[in-house]
Amino acid sequence: MSGGEGTRQRVSDLPARLYAARLRARARWRRLSVTLTVAAALFGLIVYLLLWHTSLIAVRGIRVVGAKSVSATQVLTAAQIGVGGPMAALNTGAVAARIERIPQIASASVSRDWPGTVQVTVVERVAAAMVPDAQGYEVVDGGGVVFGQVTKVISGLPVITVSAPATADGVVPGALAALRALPASIDKQIAAITASDPYAITLRFTDGATVNWGGGDDAADKARDLVALLRIQGGRHYDVSAPDAPAMS
Repeated sequence: MSGGEGTRQRVSDLPARLYAARLRARARWRRLSVTLTVAAALFGLIVYLLLWHTSLIAVRGIRVVGAKSVSATQVLTAAQIGVGGPMAALNTGAVAARIERIPQIASASVSRDWPGTVQVTVVERVAAAMVPDAQGYEVVDGGGVVFGQVTKVISGLPVITVSAPATADGVVPGALAALRALPASIDKQIAAITASDPYAITLRFTDGATVNWGGGDDAADKARDLVALLRIQGGRHYDVSAPDAPAMS
């Protein structure tokens, strides 16, 4: 075979050799990709087993923040967090839900402070008023949730007294709506709230002045009217039951 024919044969084989090389490279990349995928899956499985099913990174301590009237011991008892258990396996939502079953707790949140501390943050209910009952007084928050029982009046908290034919369920929400709507400077001057009807709520100040509040509706408008009337000196009775026609005498 002449030199020219050999050169032509080598040139004609070049595309085939290049294609074969590309196929071999692709096969190597596929094998490498499979190897890396399997390795990543195994690594992930090992990490999962170590974090969720061993005490390698375990709960070593629990920190309670925000507890005042409720003791940290009460919070921890309700939380049921196992010290020594895996940090990653802790169901923070379930723990928070258990803590919120404590009547004095309005809300709870649970977070991990790696590597080994769980922080429990609680927000306690704030007493807004007292409602007389057979045992003394129920303590309620601004939303009407009963979270305490006392035998004597707590200084600084208004007493909501309901007389027949009204019921506490019908009156207390409206009375609390009034307290929520009033500025703190006025709210703290309310000594008592009485009602014989859900639409006949009366507020009584510590100095004896009274407010015919009416029903629990339009609380923001009524509070604004009362603030304006209180700026006028000399009133002993205020009527904001009709927000469009406030009056005083």
